[in-house]
Amino acid sequence: MRGGSQTDGPLLSRVDPRVRTLREAIVGAVRRHIDNLPEPDPGHPLLARPRDRRIRFSGSWSVLLRGGGRHSNHVHPQGWISSALYVALPGRTAGDPPDAGWLTLGEPQAELGLGLPPLRKIEPRPGQLVLFPSWMWHGTVPFAEGERLTVAFDVAPPG
Repeated sequence: MRGGSQTDGPLLSRVDPRVRTLREAIVGAVRRHIDNLPEPDPGHPLLARPRDRRIRFSGSWSVLLRGGGRHSNHVHPQGWISSALYVALPGRTAGDPPDAGWLTLGEPQAELGLGLPPLRKIEPRPGQLVLFPSWMWHGTVPFAEGERLTVAFDVAPPG
């Protein structure tokens, strides 16, 4: 992360009633997502895992990015399904590229020198929850001004 701050410790384990309510909503959304995945496939990196009714988190946090902030492309090796929940977003600024602040999926770290573009870019919306495989490269396009607040978590591999 560049140009922002992140909460300490596992956010979704906090006893604050607002966080407990958020956790319940997230667990429901993740459960529906998993229930709608295709049938298990032992040859597929996401679908090979057995399906467990219990949702466990290997990590959870909140990030506040400020103008110019971004997430460098990275993966989450301790997770099975990763996320971005958009709580608040900055307004558009003159001179911003059309994809300022967007989530990128599938673009490796620039330091690897592969020069591969993202497989997909997702325009964030307040209240939107994006779920994707934890092994997928992901990052964000910088935005010029304002603040962006997100909640993120990794669903632990089942089994």
